[in-house]
Amino acid sequence: MLFGVLFSLSVRRAVAFRADLLFELVVTIVGAGASVAALLVVYTRTGTLGGWSPGAAIALLGTFQILSGLRTTFVEPNLQFFGEQVKSGRLDAILLQPAPSILLASLGSSAPTALIRVGLGVGIAVTGVVRADLEVTPGGVAAWLVVVAAATVTMWATRVVTASVVFWALGLSLDVLYDAVWQFGRYPVQIYGSGLRVVLTYVVPVSMIATVPMEALRGGALWGVPIVAIGTSTAAWLVWRSGLRRYTSATS
Repeated sequence: MLFGVLFSLSVRRAVAFRADLLFELVVTIVGAGASVAALLVVYTRTGTLGGWSPGAAIALLGTFQILSGLRTTFVEPNLQFFGEQVKSGRLDAILLQPAPSILLASLGSSAPTALIRVGLGVGIAVTGVVRADLEVTPGGVAAWLVVVAAATVTMWATRVVTASVVFWALGLSLDVLYDAVWQFGRYPVQIYGSGLRVVLTYVVPVSMIATVPMEALRGGALWGVPIVAIGTSTAAWLVWRSGLRRYTSATS
Protein backbone atom coordinates (compact mmCIF):
# COMPACT_ATOMS: atom_id res chain seq x y z
CA MET A 1 0.00 0.00 0.00
CA LEU A 2 2.72 2.49 1.00
CA PHE A 3 4.85 1.55 -1.99
CA GLY A 4 1.88 2.07 -4.32
CA VAL A 5 1.23 5.56 -2.96
CA LEU A 6 4.90 6.55 -3.32
CA PHE A 7 5.05 5.20 -6.87
CA SER A 8 1.85 7.07 -7.78
CA LEU A 9 3.41 10.33 -6.61
CA SER A 10 6.49 9.65 -8.72
CA VAL A 11 4.34 8.93 -11.78
CA ARG A 12 2.50 12.24 -11.39
CA ARG A 13 5.78 14.11 -11.17
CA ALA A 14 7.14 12.32 -14.25
CA VAL A 15 4.15 12.97 -16.55
CA ALA A 16 4.35 16.67 -15.74
CA PHE A 17 7.53 16.83 -17.88
CA ARG A 18 6.52 15.29 -21.20
CA ALA A 19 9.65 16.46 -23.02
CA ASP A 20 11.78 14.54 -20.54
CA LEU A 21 9.61 11.48 -21.10
CA LEU A 22 10.14 11.67 -24.87
CA PHE A 23 13.88 12.17 -24.44
CA GLU A 24 14.07 9.19 -22.08
CA LEU A 25 12.23 7.06 -24.63
CA VAL A 26 14.62 7.96 -27.44
CA VAL A 27 17.74 7.47 -25.34
CA THR A 28 16.51 4.11 -24.02
CA ILE A 29 15.66 2.80 -27.50
CA VAL A 30 19.04 3.87 -28.86
CA GLY A 31 20.86 2.32 -25.91
CA ALA A 32 18.98 -0.98 -26.21
CA GLY A 33 19.61 -1.12 -29.94
CA ALA A 34 23.31 -0.44 -29.44
CA SER A 35 23.54 -3.25 -26.87
CA VAL A 36 21.96 -5.77 -29.25
CA ALA A 37 24.14 -4.57 -32.14
CA ALA A 38 27.31 -4.93 -30.05
CA LEU A 39 26.33 -8.48 -29.12
CA LEU A 40 25.65 -9.41 -32.73
CA VAL A 41 29.06 -8.02 -33.73
CA VAL A 42 30.64 -10.54 -31.36
CA TYR A 43 28.78 -13.34 -33.13
CA THR A 44 30.28 -12.35 -36.46
CA ARG A 45 33.49 -13.90 -35.07
CA THR A 46 32.04 -16.96 -33.36
CA GLY A 47 29.06 -19.29 -33.63
CA THR A 48 28.50 -19.61 -29.89
CA LEU A 49 29.44 -17.61 -26.82
CA GLY A 50 30.12 -19.82 -23.83
CA GLY A 51 27.80 -22.40 -25.38
CA TRP A 52 25.02 -19.85 -26.01
CA SER A 53 23.59 -19.33 -29.49
CA PRO A 54 22.98 -15.78 -30.77
CA GLY A 55 19.25 -16.01 -30.07
CA ALA A 56 19.74 -17.32 -26.53
CA ALA A 57 22.31 -14.61 -25.81
CA ILE A 58 19.88 -11.95 -27.07
CA ALA A 59 17.20 -13.33 -24.75
CA LEU A 60 19.72 -13.20 -21.91
CA LEU A 61 20.53 -9.58 -22.80
CA GLY A 62 16.81 -8.80 -22.71
CA THR A 63 16.57 -10.26 -19.21
CA PHE A 64 19.56 -8.13 -18.20
CA GLN A 65 17.76 -5.06 -19.57
CA ILE A 66 14.68 -5.91 -17.51
CA LEU A 67 16.65 -6.15 -14.25
CA SER A 68 18.61 -3.00 -15.13
CA GLY A 69 15.35 -1.17 -15.80
CA LEU A 70 13.91 -2.23 -12.45
CA ARG A 71 17.09 -1.12 -10.72
CA THR A 72 17.04 2.27 -12.48
CA THR A 73 13.33 2.74 -11.77
CA PHE A 74 13.06 1.82 -8.12
CA VAL A 75 16.48 1.57 -6.44
CA GLU A 76 18.95 4.04 -7.92
CA PRO A 77 16.77 7.17 -7.46
CA ASN A 78 17.11 6.55 -3.72
CA LEU A 79 20.56 5.06 -3.17
CA GLN A 80 22.57 6.87 -5.82
CA PHE A 81 22.93 9.87 -3.52
CA PHE A 82 22.49 8.07 -0.22
CA GLY A 83 25.93 9.16 1.00
CA GLU A 84 24.91 12.80 0.68
CA GLN A 85 21.78 12.15 2.73
CA VAL A 86 23.86 10.68 5.53
CA LYS A 87 26.48 13.44 5.46
CA SER A 88 23.92 16.26 5.35
CA GLY A 89 21.63 14.78 7.98
CA ARG A 90 18.66 14.50 5.61
CA LEU A 91 18.39 10.85 6.64
CA ASP A 92 16.83 12.12 9.90
CA ALA A 93 13.55 12.86 8.12
CA ILE A 94 13.35 9.26 6.94
CA LEU A 95 14.14 7.81 10.34
CA LEU A 96 11.33 9.83 11.92
CA GLN A 97 8.68 8.36 9.61
CA PRO A 98 6.33 5.62 10.94
CA ALA A 99 7.51 3.07 8.38
CA PRO A 100 10.57 0.80 8.01
CA SER A 101 13.49 3.13 7.36
CA ILE A 102 15.27 0.65 5.09
CA LEU A 103 12.29 0.64 2.71
CA LEU A 104 11.80 4.41 2.73
CA ALA A 105 15.51 5.04 2.19
CA SER A 106 15.90 2.53 -0.63
CA LEU A 107 12.45 2.56 -2.31
CA GLY A 108 10.89 5.86 -1.24
CA SER A 109 10.99 7.45 -4.68
CA SER A 110 11.19 6.16 -8.22
CA ALA A 111 11.84 7.10 -11.84
CA PRO A 112 8.78 5.73 -13.70
CA THR A 113 10.13 6.67 -17.13
CA ALA A 114 12.86 4.07 -16.69
CA LEU A 115 10.17 1.39 -16.98
CA ILE A 116 10.56 1.96 -20.71
CA ARG A 117 13.76 -0.04 -20.40
CA VAL A 118 11.85 -2.90 -18.80
CA GLY A 119 9.38 -2.97 -21.68
CA LEU A 120 12.19 -2.97 -24.25
CA GLY A 121 13.91 -5.73 -22.29
CA VAL A 122 10.80 -7.89 -22.53
CA GLY A 123 10.69 -7.29 -26.28
CA ILE A 124 14.38 -8.16 -26.69
CA ALA A 125 13.99 -11.31 -24.59
CA VAL A 126 10.99 -12.51 -26.62
CA THR A 127 12.83 -11.77 -29.86
CA GLY A 128 15.82 -13.79 -28.67
CA VAL A 129 13.65 -16.74 -27.64
CA VAL A 130 11.95 -16.77 -31.04
CA ARG A 131 15.25 -16.46 -32.89
CA ALA A 132 16.81 -19.26 -30.87
CA ASP A 133 13.73 -21.42 -31.49
CA LEU A 134 13.68 -22.37 -27.82
CA GLU A 135 10.97 -24.73 -26.66
CA VAL A 136 9.26 -22.66 -23.99
CA THR A 137 6.74 -24.27 -21.66
CA PRO A 138 4.37 -22.62 -19.15
CA GLY A 139 6.50 -24.14 -16.39
CA GLY A 140 9.63 -22.62 -17.89
CA VAL A 141 8.01 -19.17 -18.08
CA ALA A 142 6.85 -19.50 -14.46
CA ALA A 143 10.37 -20.52 -13.40
CA TRP A 144 11.80 -17.52 -15.30
CA LEU A 145 9.41 -15.17 -13.51
CA VAL A 146 10.30 -16.64 -10.11
CA VAL A 147 14.02 -16.23 -10.75
CA VAL A 148 13.59 -12.67 -12.07
CA ALA A 149 11.65 -11.80 -8.91
CA ALA A 150 14.35 -13.38 -6.73
CA ALA A 151 17.06 -11.61 -8.74
CA THR A 152 15.25 -8.29 -8.18
CA VAL A 153 15.27 -8.87 -4.42
CA THR A 154 18.95 -9.81 -4.55
CA MET A 155 19.75 -6.72 -6.60
CA TRP A 156 17.97 -4.49 -4.08
CA ALA A 157 19.68 -6.18 -1.12
CA THR A 158 23.21 -6.00 -2.53
CA ARG A 159 22.68 -2.36 -3.48
CA VAL A 160 21.54 -1.56 0.07
CA VAL A 161 24.65 -3.23 1.46
CA THR A 162 27.01 -1.27 -0.80
CA ALA A 163 25.23 2.01 0.00
CA SER A 164 25.35 1.28 3.74
CA VAL A 165 29.15 1.34 3.69
CA VAL A 166 28.83 5.09 4.14
CA PHE A 167 27.85 4.51 7.80
CA TRP A 168 31.38 3.25 8.47
CA ALA A 169 33.32 5.36 5.94
CA LEU A 170 31.55 8.67 5.38
CA GLY A 171 33.50 9.65 2.28
CA LEU A 172 33.45 6.20 0.62
CA SER A 173 31.07 5.40 -2.23
CA LEU A 174 30.97 2.02 -3.94
CA ASP A 175 28.54 3.12 -6.66
CA VAL A 176 31.12 2.99 -9.47
CA LEU A 177 32.37 -0.42 -8.33
CA TYR A 178 28.81 -1.77 -8.14
CA ASP A 179 28.05 -0.49 -11.64
CA ALA A 180 31.22 -2.10 -13.00
CA VAL A 181 30.42 -5.48 -11.45
CA TRP A 182 26.80 -5.21 -12.63
CA GLN A 183 27.93 -5.06 -16.26
CA PHE A 184 29.30 -8.61 -16.03
CA GLY A 185 25.66 -9.75 -15.99
CA ARG A 186 24.95 -8.76 -19.59
CA TYR A 187 26.84 -11.81 -20.88
CA PRO A 188 26.54 -15.53 -20.04
CA VAL A 189 28.58 -16.30 -16.94
CA GLN A 190 30.06 -19.29 -18.80
CA ILE A 191 32.30 -17.02 -20.89
CA TYR A 192 34.40 -16.06 -17.87
CA GLY A 193 37.29 -18.04 -16.43
CA SER A 194 36.58 -20.67 -13.80
CA GLY A 195 37.81 -18.52 -10.90
CA LEU A 196 35.83 -15.45 -11.91
CA ARG A 197 32.82 -17.62 -12.70
CA VAL A 198 32.84 -18.97 -9.13
CA VAL A 199 33.02 -15.43 -7.74
CA LEU A 200 30.17 -14.19 -9.97
CA THR A 201 28.02 -17.16 -9.00
CA TYR A 202 28.66 -17.76 -5.30
CA VAL A 203 30.35 -14.63 -3.89
CA VAL A 204 28.79 -11.77 -5.86
CA PRO A 205 25.63 -13.31 -7.39
CA VAL A 206 25.88 -11.51 -10.72
CA SER A 207 24.88 -14.69 -12.56
CA MET A 208 21.37 -14.25 -11.12
CA ILE A 209 20.85 -11.09 -13.15
CA ALA A 210 20.33 -12.86 -16.48
CA THR A 211 22.14 -16.19 -16.81
CA VAL A 212 20.19 -18.06 -14.11
CA PRO A 213 16.76 -16.76 -15.26
CA MET A 214 17.48 -17.93 -18.80
CA GLU A 215 18.66 -21.31 -17.56
CA ALA A 216 15.41 -21.60 -15.60
CA LEU A 217 13.46 -20.75 -18.76
CA ARG A 218 15.23 -23.61 -20.51
CA GLY A 219 14.32 -26.04 -17.73
CA GLY A 220 17.29 -25.66 -15.38
CA ALA A 221 17.07 -26.22 -11.63
CA LEU A 222 16.37 -23.19 -9.46
CA TRP A 223 16.23 -24.59 -5.92
CA GLY A 224 19.05 -22.33 -4.70
CA VAL A 225 17.62 -19.08 -6.05
CA PRO A 226 15.14 -18.34 -3.23
CA ILE A 227 17.88 -19.12 -0.71
CA VAL A 228 20.12 -16.48 -2.28
CA ALA A 229 17.31 -13.92 -2.24
CA ILE A 230 16.48 -14.63 1.40
CA GLY A 231 20.14 -14.65 2.41
CA THR A 232 21.02 -11.36 0.72
CA SER A 233 17.90 -9.56 1.98
CA THR A 234 18.60 -10.76 5.52
CA ALA A 235 22.19 -9.57 5.22
CA ALA A 236 20.97 -6.18 3.96
CA TRP A 237 18.65 -5.79 6.96
CA LEU A 238 21.42 -6.73 9.42
CA VAL A 239 23.93 -4.37 7.80
CA TRP A 240 21.35 -1.57 7.77
CA ARG A 241 20.53 -2.06 11.46
CA SER A 242 24.21 -2.13 12.35
CA GLY A 243 24.85 1.00 10.31
CA LEU A 244 22.03 2.92 11.97
CA ARG A 245 23.58 2.22 15.37
CA ARG A 246 26.66 4.10 14.15
CA TYR A 247 24.72 6.95 12.59
CA THR A 248 24.99 10.36 14.23
CA SER A 249 22.81 13.09 12.80
CA ALA A 250 24.73 15.91 11.15
CA THR A 251 22.14 18.33 12.52
CA SER A 252 22.43 17.30 16.16
